[in-house]
Amino acid sequence: MSLNRGLLYAAAFSGFGLLATACGPTYPKCENDDHCSDKGEYCLNGMCQQCRDSSHCEEGFVCGAGKCTRPEGYCDEATACPGNQKCRDNRCGAECLNNEECGAGQICKMNACVAKPQCGEGADTPNCPDGQECQDGRCQVQIVQCAGAGAAAGAPEPVLYSFDRAEIRRDQRAKLDTLAGCLKQPNTANVTLVGHCDERGTEEYNLALGERRADSAKRYLINLGVEPSKVSTDTRGESDPVDDGHTERAWKKNRRTEYR
Repeated sequence: MSLNRGLLYAAAFSGFGLLATACGPTYPKCENDDHCSDKGEYCLNGMCQQCRDSSHCEEGFVCGAGKCTRPEGYCDEATACPGNQKCRDNRCGAECLNNEECGAGQICKMNACVAKPQCGEGADTPNCPDGQECQDGRCQVQIVQCAGAGAAAGAPEPVLYSFDRAEIRRDQRAKLDTLAGCLKQPNTANVTLVGHCDERGTEEYNLALGERRADSAKRYLINLGVEPSKVSTDTRGESDPVDDGHTERAWKKNRRTEYR
């Protein structure tokens, strides 16, 4: 190869190299921001993207994964908040911070506007009239419990029975008299009479005997003027003793009618 031809080839290859360097990578690939500038973009991780940080975005937008987007919870005149939230400094926030931010007849409770309670905290009159009690912010008629959970002190004890009998004994009548006196008062809760037996006898027989004992107690109450609808009956037979002993002393306690 002549010297002149070799110089010619060298010059040609050098020109190709300079041309390739001047062109750079093909869009959207990039090595620096200059390779993306004609698109108004920025080089991020070797690719032309809308932004590299939030300074490249319009006000109210943030840069994430190369894209300008509204931040979570953003709001403005054109972007409403979900539900009852309010727009506060371009961020969706609590419906209310105080009572003044709620409408008439409402108060702010746990950052939400709710109906003003009739009684209790936040009510114009915290206490209810006599004979009523405050329940969940509303005045409700006070229900008197004559027996079972919530009964006042002095509630009657269970009625006891003789062996294999369901009749109300004379010495047990005062207990039902007390219960009847309570049930005849206004606004009293209904009661359930539950008959029980001692362990002697078959399960089937004792279930029936327990039912007869509860029924006799109900009839006694009705005869004293108690409304039948206020009394229901049930039987547990021998299945729920108050004394697990196997003596006459234990059996006397288990032959009973309870009130619930």
